[in-house]
Amino acid sequence: MTKLNKGTFLVQWVTAVTITMILATMGAFISMWSVGEAVQAAWGDVAMALVVGAIFGGLLGLGFGIGQAFVLRHIGIPLMRWLGQTVLAGAVGAALGFTLIFSMFDADNIPEIAAGVMIALSVGLPIGLVQRQMLKPYVAQAQLWVPISIVAFLIGFAVGLPMSGEGREWLSIGAVALLTAVISGVGMVWLMKSGETAVAV
Repeated sequence: MTKLNKGTFLVQWVTAVTITMILATMGAFISMWSVGEAVQAAWGDVAMALVVGAIFGGLLGLGFGIGQAFVLRHIGIPLMRWLGQTVLAGAVGAALGFTLIFSMFDADNIPEIAAGVMIALSVGLPIGLVQRQMLKPYVAQAQLWVPISIVAFLIGFAVGLPMSGEGREWLSIGAVALLTAVISGVGMVWLMKSGETAVAV
């Protein structure tokens, strides 16, 4: 990418991913607990953790993936495959991660640090893995996308979650989305710069 293209690519990435992540993450927080309470009453804590995790991870994957796909269409990434695998990876990973953390802590008293680390690993790791496979034909050193994804989610949630509270939900979600978008975007630009991939934007 030229200097102009790199800058344009990064701006497009950060803008698209931030917007779609804010919308999807807000939807995840609104829906997962109302559904989770009904599932918990009917089938217990384990089923609730699986369902809540799947809803949260799937929607987070949708928010993260759709913004990326919009920008990555320039290098030939198949939109529906990218979205489908990203959503599935997020849903499965978070379902397992939520089940693990709910087995360790009471649902109302999960430490923010533990929640942030769990989300980063259970969402960032599987999403990074499936996206790495799809990036391999287009981006040199695509394997580095896995740690980039984990770090992006880790920093996003580590900074954003402590901001949450009465009336500060949008601030928290906005910080999570923006930081995740910026870090992942810088990482993607670096990967493309270090390889032979050229993106026309």
